[in-house]
Amino acid sequence: MLVLNDFPKQLYEKFISFFQAIPLPPCCFKFTNCLNIASWDHRLLTTVLKGQNITGEQKKNGKKEFLWEVLTVIKARTEKMENMGQYKELVRYLRAVKCNEGTGLRDLRDKIPFYLCKSGDFTGAACSLLLPVNNLACCTACRLAPFQFESYLKMFWTGSVPSGKDFQDSDKWILNVGAPVKSCVLIKQALRVLYSNQSLYRNARCWSALITVLGSSPILEQNGLLTTLTLREPSSSFRQMVWDVSFGILEELRLKVNISLPSNIFYGSRNLEACFLLTIKAVLQMLLTDLPWLTSLLEIILAFGKNFWALKLFLEDLLYQMPVLHDIVSMIVKDLSYQKHTLLKLWQTLGPDYVGELLCLFLSFRNSQLQSIGIFLSHVVIENLNQCPWAKSLDIFRLKGFRRPHLETANHLQLSKFVSILENL
Repeated sequence: MLVLNDFPKQLYEKFISFFQAIPLPPCCFKFTNCLNIASWDHRLLTTVLKGQNITGEQKKNGKKEFLWEVLTVIKARTEKMENMGQYKELVRYLRAVKCNEGTGLRDLRDKIPFYLCKSGDFTGAACSLLLPVNNLACCTACRLAPFQFESYLKMFWTGSVPSGKDFQDSDKWILNVGAPVKSCVLIKQALRVLYSNQSLYRNARCWSALITVLGSSPILEQNGLLTTLTLREPSSSFRQMVWDVSFGILEELRLKVNISLPSNIFYGSRNLEACFLLTIKAVLQMLLTDLPWLTSLLEIILAFGKNFWALKLFLEDLLYQMPVLHDIVSMIVKDLSYQKHTLLKLWQTLGPDYVGELLCLFLSFRNSQLQSIGIFLSHVVIENLNQCPWAKSLDIFRLKGFRRPHLETANHLQLSKFVSILENL
């Protein structure tokens, strides 16, 4: 109450003096001074909140004085500054204050990147995810949940924040709070976070969120939805340049080295495509080492949106890893079996052009396993024609172009049946 309510100073002091005058039994003597709480106009607290003292320490009469408060008071001050929208002051306070309950204080400090976003400092927030505060055991990134990682990516990319006081309060967003994080900084910090947190690294949702953000407009809708873009396909020489440097970059980021990305690749007119390619390479490395831990892969495939050139590169690279490819195809087919509703809902939004391109992409490979995914997609359309009124608009002529020498016999027969059904719609 003393922290949250604006009591007049005289009343504030009377509360404390009255409590101290209560004759407590010896076993409760330690409570005598428990209301000795620094008022909001306390000199040390004020200098911290104004940014004049970043350490929370000062010398008084030759002795060191610390901004030291119990966890209950710290939580109350946090609540008060949250309600008042004093996010800069709150960040300064949480960084400087000390407490004997380390875990509780750490949990409060884990929201510092969120408060920095609310104050408009998105680049500072991206960097602070990986910085230990006051030499605590590890960084905030180690404790992020997938939905928090996804929210941070959206905030960094768009310069917008949820209107509420937490990540879950994201039905409505406040747009253009500050300058968004540059794509080269975002990709570095996002990958370092993934490498710092094994549960995020092994979660397909996190990788799909990163791919989705890089393939979206930085202009966010007020309801928090991103608008996907179709990126220009880079030249083969540019792709090879990124491929050549990607292994070294990813290894250094894995070792938590804050490296500088090659300026001729990541800071030019094709910087977004370069970040997209680096992400593809990172996902491929993850699949080679951590595929057994994944429970789904479909959302990574769907995250590419209409950037079919990037999805093709992703799948082509898997062709060199046949044992892994077999497991990946099995997982995707399983996903398609259990997530047909998600697929159909997406198709209703993206329409026949997207579905046709996706079908043709998988059928264009000479690998029978990848072809089988295209055939499975065609079965989903046929089994749900009532939800696919656009099916008659699929490019039948292009589908007919896949001849038997290219397709495996069984796949060719299935495709022929699919085309025949489409022609009779």
